[in-house]
Amino acid sequence: GMSSTPASLVLFGIAVAAYTLAVVAFVLHLAFRKRILGDIGMALVLVGWPLHFASILTRALEAGHWPLGNMYEYSTGIAFVIVTVCVVLMVRARMRLIGLPAMIVTVALMGVAYMLYVPPGQLVPALHSYWLTIHVSSMATSSAILSFSFFFGMAYLARRWADNRVLAVAAPAVVPATVSSGGVATMTMGSGGGTGGGFAGTGGRHPVAMWLQRVFPSAGALDSWSYRFVMIGFPIWTFGVICGAIWGEHAWGRYWGWDPKETFAFVTWVIFAIYLHARVTYGWKEKRAAIITAFGFAAILFTLYAVNLWIAGLHSYARA
Repeated sequence: GMSSTPASLVLFGIAVAAYTLAVVAFVLHLAFRKRILGDIGMALVLVGWPLHFASILTRALEAGHWPLGNMYEYSTGIAFVIVTVCVVLMVRARMRLIGLPAMIVTVALMGVAYMLYVPPGQLVPALHSYWLTIHVSSMATSSAILSFSFFFGMAYLARRWADNRVLAVAAPAVVPATVSSGGVATMTMGSGGGTGGGFAGTGGRHPVAMWLQRVFPSAGALDSWSYRFVMIGFPIWTFGVICGAIWGEHAWGRYWGWDPKETFAFVTWVIFAIYLHARVTYGWKEKRAAIITAFGFAAILFTLYAVNLWIAGLHSYARA
């Protein structure tokens, strides 16, 4: 019954329910473009967030240690950072739509957390270290922050596609008009195309593309948001890896051993280092940069789960 379920898990369940309803609200907001739906989604996130925090706090009290000692705690921890960043963006930057990818990933992470659930208990002796707290907190935080570079990178690609589609459809309509009436019609078509409408006979303009242009911020803004999150997340990831090496030296007597998890944390680091290097040195903005964030996000998820669950190594204790 209820008494046997830890308080942390009850709070966890209510938070997941709120986040899941938020996903529904954001999808409907996208479909019908009614502001109230976006506000309901945001309200649900703001209801789930303190409950989620309370769940992590009670888990820490139940287990008697910093609540990042196993895959359940780690997954719900990363989800919490994602929600926190999402709340900040919604409140400060007035972005409702960031709630959709953020909540989908959050619900997925918490679903995985639930599947890997273990009751609160003691840590493996190697994990009794303040380096653990610093290292694991850094990796969880940077994983969440770098996820946003991917969300904005994908939004950028969608917006760029939309801009190109609308341009491609607007262009052929302009050409005959120029010939027939000495450029006057070109002006009207041009202005109509730019604002996204007004005419009945737009000539097969792409509805999805026009809708994306209305709903999303400009491509340039999305690209710079993506970049901003790499700029914040990458140094924290770097710091986390360094702390992991120091802690590895304490616990295992070596700084680095190409353990599977260390290897993939390094691969992830290299991917985002390439992102920053290419951006600064070669001016790789936008499309190529966005594609790199997709590889980075995949590497983060692989570092997180594949290594822990399928590949044996010194980090596999997290299963228990």
